[in-house]
Amino acid sequence: MKKYILSIILIIYFMTNAEAQIDNSVFAVVKISYNTPGETPVTGGICGTAFLIKDSIALTANHVLNAINYQPNPGYKFVQFWLLKRGTKLIIPLSADYLESMEEIESTIIKLPELQKCNLLISETNAKQNDAVENFGHLINMPITNAHWENNILIIDDYNLENSKSDASGQIVEIRKISVNANDVKLNNITVIQPSFKANVGMSGGPLICNNKVIGLMSFGLPADSDIKDVVFAISIDQIIAKLK
Repeated sequence: MKKYILSIILIIYFMTNAEAQIDNSVFAVVKISYNTPGETPVTGGICGTAFLIKDSIALTANHVLNAINYQPNPGYKFVQFWLLKRGTKLIIPLSADYLESMEEIESTIIKLPELQKCNLLISETNAKQNDAVENFGHLINMPITNAHWENNILIIDDYNLENSKSDASGQIVEIRKISVNANDVKLNNITVIQPSFKANVGMSGGPLICNNKVIGLMSFGLPADSDIKDVVFAISIDQIIAKLK
């Protein structure tokens, strides 16, 4: 009986520890648009998710931080972006200079100004249909709890992501090649993974994980004009890594 209880405790510990490590490698991507420095309130909030693939590099979906979306919302003059870590508090202001777009595989590299410990492992084996998967992503809301203006720059002092987490789990429905020609996503014969769960737009750019290893990057979903996607797809991580190499 004691061995059984100890086994349960160890399983819970390792599951909790694994999730904490993932949280420390996942970020909410926040976008704020404004017309005049110093104005309050400002407009915006979470626009996607990103995750570390190396100690110096994060990855997100290209449509989250591509050249078109790295612009103010319609009717605004200025825009600022940040990465907010899900685990221990960390605020990273972003610059367009940090970004490298890989439109053909719907990915954007974020070159971080300072090293951050990456706790995520990249899968080196092929995922299969019916494999259990999970995703770590976000809702589109305003997580900033305290901020101030300094020399015409908005400084985030504190945030809370607990109410914005939008994680999901399920199984792999299908793995196949796909071509897409949409306004924000363009793919030509790229391998995608379809999980069984639904998703919302703020989950774009998050990691799709199988056996505690990244197998994909959450990308696009259908219906295209809906905030809730009934069918979603992740870009297979092996194609992204091959492109990086």
